[in-house]
Amino acid sequence: MRKLALLALVALPLLAQPKLDLTVKQVNDRRTKGSFSQLMITLELPKVPSPSVAASRVLVTTAVDDTGRNLIDTERGEAELEANRSGMIDPKDVRPVTVSVTLKNPDRKATTVKQVAGEIELYMPSKDPNSIADIPKFLSLAGKPLSHKALKANGVEIAPLSASQIAAERKRLSDIKRKDGTEAGMTGEDLENYVKTFEGMQLNLEPSDVLVRLKDPNRRIQDMSYVDAKGEVKHLSWREDEGLYIFSTWEKIEPDWKLRVSMKTPKNIARYPFTLSDVPLP
Repeated sequence: MRKLALLALVALPLLAQPKLDLTVKQVNDRRTKGSFSQLMITLELPKVPSPSVAASRVLVTTAVDDTGRNLIDTERGEAELEANRSGMIDPKDVRPVTVSVTLKNPDRKATTVKQVAGEIELYMPSKDPNSIADIPKFLSLAGKPLSHKALKANGVEIAPLSASQIAAERKRLSDIKRKDGTEAGMTGEDLENYVKTFEGMQLNLEPSDVLVRLKDPNRRIQDMSYVDAKGEVKHLSWREDEGLYIFSTWEKIEPDWKLRVSMKTPKNIARYPFTLSDVPLP
């Protein structure tokens, strides 16, 4: 690891932004043949406070070492926005945000990364009042579509299902399976066992799970979480099941918890093209 000198980053984002400075803070080079082999360059943005950035990613278009080796790992696919966990810990923290560039290993003879170019993308919810929808007492709204101006502005629809709606969905899915089995020639006990096996797997909910209808045609949702009465954020994961979505968390949801939906919009995504040259390798 090595701390390096300050480099200038000329910003030409889609929205007007001031010039952004960039510091190459660390270079980690794991030149091995194992699954952890990679080159990671950590960049610090001195004028951007960490709490202002909820997530970030670096999209690399050019990366080459001084031997000419291409360092872009095409098998990794496009980088996803990664949550800035350090910025979530203390909203009063004034330390600058950091972002990471992950590349393939340089040649063993390489001494520098000759050039890295691409775009830094920052998700900054404070830039748009429609970035976040907080839904108080989320559990009490089962059976109703959620109403919030930020959801409407982003074209997001969320409707938690009530117990009777869940039962109706299970019956609908079972009827479909029964029809499929009948059309396949199943009868009697074979048909009943086929349907019961499916019923044991369909919409299998834990006590802390919530089943919802969810539509996000513009792919605006970046993150979702629960927030308890003390303001503590609880991680929420979600997965699709039979055209519906299951919201899951590790603990019991209390009646006074609210659902927080964080969304990407044209106003809260800042993009900065960048180029680094002759970055020394450790």
